[in-house]
Amino acid sequence: MCSFKIISIFLLVILLFPSFQPKCGASASVEEAAALLKWKASFQNQNNSNLTSWNLQSINAKNSSSLPCTWAGVSCIHGSVNRLNLSNWRIKGSLYDFPFSSLPNLEYLDLSLNQIFGSIPKQIGSLSKLIYLDVWVNELSQEIPAEICNLRNLTHLALARNQFSGPIPLGIGKLQYLVELYLDNNNLTGSIPASFGDLNRLADLRLVQNNLSGPIPSAIGNLIPLRFLHLNRNNLTGAIPKSLGNLTNLIELVLSNNQLSGSIPVSIGNLSNLEILHLQNNQFSGSIPVTFGNLNRLVNLSLDQNHLSGPIPPVIGNLTSLQFLNLCQNTLSSTIPKYLGDLTNLIHLNLSDNQLSGSIPVSIGNLSNLQYLSLGQN
Repeated sequence: MCSFKIISIFLLVILLFPSFQPKCGASASVEEAAALLKWKASFQNQNNSNLTSWNLQSINAKNSSSLPCTWAGVSCIHGSVNRLNLSNWRIKGSLYDFPFSSLPNLEYLDLSLNQIFGSIPKQIGSLSKLIYLDVWVNELSQEIPAEICNLRNLTHLALARNQFSGPIPLGIGKLQYLVELYLDNNNLTGSIPASFGDLNRLADLRLVQNNLSGPIPSAIGNLIPLRFLHLNRNNLTGAIPKSLGNLTNLIELVLSNNQLSGSIPVSIGNLSNLEILHLQNNQFSGSIPVTFGNLNRLVNLSLDQNHLSGPIPPVIGNLTSLQFLNLCQNTLSSTIPKYLGDLTNLIHLNLSDNQLSGSIPVSIGNLSNLQYLSLGQN
């Protein structure tokens, strides 16, 4: 009934204002308005104050071409909708009636922080001009449709904090303009597609807290612009690919809470811009690479809850920016290097639950900013 009324109003506009009819841009804008109102009519909360301006009551011969461009959250170019920013608008509904085919010029779509449920329809692939897509923090579920990989102009894709399940689409590597990709906090399964290695503009990749398994693809080492790589809280296995040492722009590398094993590659020492390195709660073995001494911008180093052995490399004393150092619950041996006393910015130092021996160096007394110190069970 609602859609019938909207179409009737649209036809009434054309009949009452024949001078409006030949203007393609104006006609398109009213058609887009009618399509958006059909979607609005499907919402479960119709008394949403954010959507008060979404109506056709202001139509007249002078400003009919301005609809829906004057509505809250809507922007237009040449009378056609190109941006929808409805973030945190308390929308409770689905995307099943979203007017994908009626918004051919849409470039920006932000529906984050709402209560949108159901799946993403396959029709999303028709938004060929879309650059920005954000549905972060909603209740969307089922698989991510493969058609999302047709949005070749996307630079920002945020599907995080929903209930998506199933695999990451294999065609994701087609989105070669992507700069930011957020799929974290879902129920995604399967492996990380090797096609991620084709996303050679990617600067931020977050797959945190899913059920992803298998190895980290070595092709991720191709993503030279990458600054943030967060793969923690999954079921990833195998070794850290040596190719990650190519990611010299990385600021944060977070691989914690997985089932990764093998030795930590010495190539990690190439990541001279790294500020955060979290490898804790895995099954890494072998020694701490001496090349870690090159990571002189490191602020937070967490290697705890692994099977690391051998001495703490004295070169750790080079990391004078360190504020947080956690090496607990390993099998590290030998003495505590006196050079740890050079880390005067340290706030947190945990070396407990190892096989360290000898005396505690007096240089530890230099750590005047220290708030937490644990050396027990050695």
